[in-house]
Amino acid sequence: MDPVELLRRRSARFYDYARIAFDEGDYDITVFMCEQTAQLYTKSLLLRMLGFTPRGHRIRGLLGILLKALDRLGRVELSQEIARFNDVNGDALRLLEEAYTSSRCPSGVYGREDALGALKVVEELFKLLEVVERSVFPA
Repeated sequence: MDPVELLRRRSARFYDYARIAFDEGDYDITVFMCEQTAQLYTKSLLLRMLGFTPRGHRIRGLLGILLKALDRLGRVELSQEIARFNDVNGDALRLLEEAYTSSRCPSGVYGREDALGALKVVEELFKLLEVVERSVFPA
């Protein structure tokens, strides 16, 4: 299977399981799975654009790499959209990053509102990355 498609498929499955965990009231797992969803989807686009998957897991860091790649391609408008998304959603993105770390070293418990916020930011990120991909790789 194509590595980009493999990452996308895994991202989609994590998102599906995040929705199930949310419906079952398992908010910690929802937030963690949202982090995995965002990380893998972002990495899939970076793999397609750069030809490799950057190391690291911080969503904001991965978006920073994407922003720079878009700048290098002369897609300043898109890079500004990524920067705006990062600014507007900074707290939610930090929550996702924290969930990744907390899954290994528990430091807190997430509630329903945290989980809803995580699902929302992931859905918004999907939309934004789809716009970027359609622009960079027109059909």
